Amino acid sequence: MKITKLECIPYTNPSRGAQRGAIPPRPGQRPVPPGPRAVLLKIYTDEGIIGIGEAGMASLGYAGDTVESTIGFLKVVGPALLLGADPMNIELLVARMDRVAKYSYQAMAVVDCALHDIAGKKLGVPVYQLLGGRSIEKSPMGMIVSTNSPEVAAQKSVEALKAGFHSIKVKCGSLSQTTVKQDIANLEAIREAVGYEARVGIDVNGGWEYFQALHALKKMEKFDLFMAEQPVPGREIDNLARLRQKVSMPIAADESAVCLADLLRIIEKDAADLLFIKLGKVGGIKQAQKWSAIAKAAGLPIMCGALPSSAFETAWQLHFLVADEWATHMEHENLGVTGPVTGDIAKNVPKVENGYMYPPEGPGLGLELDEELLDKCSYKDMIQIIE
Repeated sequence: MKITKLECIPYTNPSRGAQRGAIPPRPGQRPVPPGPRAVLLKIYTDEGIIGIGEAGMASLGYAGDTVESTIGFLKVVGPALLLGADPMNIELLVARMDRVAKYSYQAMAVVDCALHDIAGKKLGVPVYQLLGGRSIEKSPMGMIVSTNSPEVAAQKSVEALKAGFHSIKVKCGSLSQTTVKQDIANLEAIREAVGYEARVGIDVNGGWEYFQALHALKKMEKFDLFMAEQPVPGREIDNLARLRQKVSMPIAADESAVCLADLLRIIEKDAADLLFIKLGKVGGIKQAQKWSAIAKAAGLPIMCGALPSSAFETAWQLHFLVADEWATHMEHENLGVTGPVTGDIAKNVPKVENGYMYPPEGPGLGLELDEELLDKCSYKDMIQIIE
């Protein structure tokens, strides 16, 4: 089997944001300008099998890629590495992409996703079977709460726990457009509403400087947080290590933990108690398997977040999360909603029930693309065909 063509489709999934206009802002935030939010990749083969790849919402500030840079990556690596290659040789193709493209992990992940979809369809098995089978039947889920209203934070937390979600993570800091005072008010309201048995953590997305983080986390120690995620900027691994020695709650690394070399440095510096993985951040399933192995060797548990766009990204991560045994030790935030997803470009989204998500059982990713809906929410003037 050979790869014959790539089709890059910029789009915005209507289940995750406004289709064509700007995404409505939260109170106090600027609106996100109109434009595509993600790239859906179709990889065509000479056997008629088409792989679908999507690695979540493009995020220059988080994953380092935009829609335009992802397409640029594919226009280079497509002719150089992918066209004419056997798509079943996923390990080889990912290794070659990793060598020729520096830090283009989300763009590389789009290809990884589509290749796994092709391999599963070729062999007639779900992607998790390609990874060694299931280590767990269903993936336990955590809920993300982002608001500057203590009442809303408490209400959402109560609803999530009633729906069976296993933990609450509250967005904090400058990137969430909240002050430390507002963050503390949110935590106070949540603890008053759900008590102290529930697992509650925070995520700062690197939005505090070191001294601000130290001051804030000291104030938050009374809330018995199960973790504080990325309290300082991702580049500041040394400061993450200093902070970890001075506060009582476990420290999680996300923006600091991208490539494999980052993990080695975090381990060497003893800078974290927990690591956050996203397949779109680390380069896909093949890279994530190595990432997880390093984390396991260091005894650092991993949690998975999302770069939310469509059910294709969700299902791709889910196959990894139920297959990788080390990943089954924690809950994951791979969806972020309490109810069913509607209006997705996938006709059959993964099942969510009682705080668990179940991987699709069909071949490959196990999803069917809604071509009509994709046509409505794609940016046709930006579509690229590479052959």
